[in-house]
Amino acid sequence: MAHQEDTPMPNAPLTPDADNDAEGSPESPHAEPTSPVIDYSPASIAYSEAFENALMSAVLENEPAAPRTPLPSIPVINPTTLPVPLDSALRTYTSPIPGVLLTHANGYHTGGPGPSPTSIDEFARKFIAEEGIVDRKGLESAVRRAIEVRMGVVRERMEKREEAVRRNRGVERELEDLRVQRAAEVSVQEKLKLKR
Repeated sequence: MAHQEDTPMPNAPLTPDADNDAEGSPESPHAEPTSPVIDYSPASIAYSEAFENALMSAVLENEPAAPRTPLPSIPVINPTTLPVPLDSALRTYTSPIPGVLLTHANGYHTGGPGPSPTSIDEFARKFIAEEGIVDRKGLESAVRRAIEVRMGVVRERMEKREEAVRRNRGVERELEDLRVQRAAEVSVQEKLKLKR
């Protein structure tokens, strides 16, 4: 299987210097080769029921994760191995989600480094403008409120997921009972055929 580090993901952001930079454009004879940008964003990761259920438990239990000693070097994570399990030793950085540690400072909850500094700066400028923030105290207060609102949405979604998981388990038990019942019926039918 080819490493995905060699090719950019379809929804990966543009590589640095890609927008209107003659020196860095492919047509420029002075252009240096740029490595492709790897997209670690949660939207680019395949669904993992086990990870989502672990995340659900962490969110609903609302217990802080036990602190871990940071690794001696920043981990390099292959995007094809995402999401990184919540109990992985690669997770050493705190996050706004109680019970969830990150693999990188300000990284994604699924693992891997977070958005590029350019994306973060752009988001910060937009957030400050939309909120009408004029000082550091106002910024801290607005960030706290935004996190609380988003965590409320996350908790609500995880409560709905928990209910759906419970219902699915009930359906699975019913199906297993029906399979056992059907197997018993088939066994009885086979015995009756042999007696004829």
